[in-house]
Amino acid sequence: MPLKPYKLKFSTTDALILVAAVLFFPLAMVLAAIRMIATQRRNSCKGRNYRLLGWVLLITFMVLEFLMIVGSTGTGETGSLTEVTIFLGIVFLLPAVILFVIGNKRDQSFGMLIEVYTDAIVRRRLFHIPYIAQAVRQGPEQVIRDLNDMFRMHLLPHGRIENGVVKIPSLRSREDFSETSGAQSLDEQLNSVLNQAAVILTAERTETPEEDGPYWIECPGCGAKSSVARGEHKECDYCGTLLRHSRIG
Repeated sequence: MPLKPYKLKFSTTDALILVAAVLFFPLAMVLAAIRMIATQRRNSCKGRNYRLLGWVLLITFMVLEFLMIVGSTGTGETGSLTEVTIFLGIVFLLPAVILFVIGNKRDQSFGMLIEVYTDAIVRRRLFHIPYIAQAVRQGPEQVIRDLNDMFRMHLLPHGRIENGVVKIPSLRSREDFSETSGAQSLDEQLNSVLNQAAVILTAERTETPEEDGPYWIECPGCGAKSSVARGEHKECDYCGTLLRHSRIG
């Protein structure tokens, strides 16, 4: 499902500026320019600023045209009215249309930027500002402004920026849980490997045959010593006593 295009709504301040455009359009143009200068560094506000200034110019054109029509009523000077209308259209109406187009493009650009931020933070789990700045190709200060606006407008899960790190409890809890589970699994695997190694080592020690070597049997009858192979029983060479072997040396 395609996402709804981003478009920042006018605030109460913007509405007051538009009302001022109806009552006193020169003041409205100044207020709109001040509003634009103060917030133009924020990507989220650029489209709104262009649209606001466009509406001020459009309302100014309509007010001036209305005054011209009222002033020319009964005079019959339609030719001069047409010329003034064309002049006002070039001065106010044409720039207003251009500003509307630019504003919509700015809104679309920030909408795509929102998708990039969401992918970097929610899907790729990038929480450090320098990494996010590299992913979205924006400066760190601009990234901080954009993320604060996204938190404020609920375009991201509830969170905050602290010491250059984005902290979103809902994402962090899942990440911590995953990391903890992974650590436990690694410990279990390590313990299993160590246990297997201990079993193998014990088995090797148990199954390793003793080294072959000389076995000397001391005769219990005459006390002479005779060489006897392992597992062999034989009579003493001197007195004939049956010798039972025991390892010496």
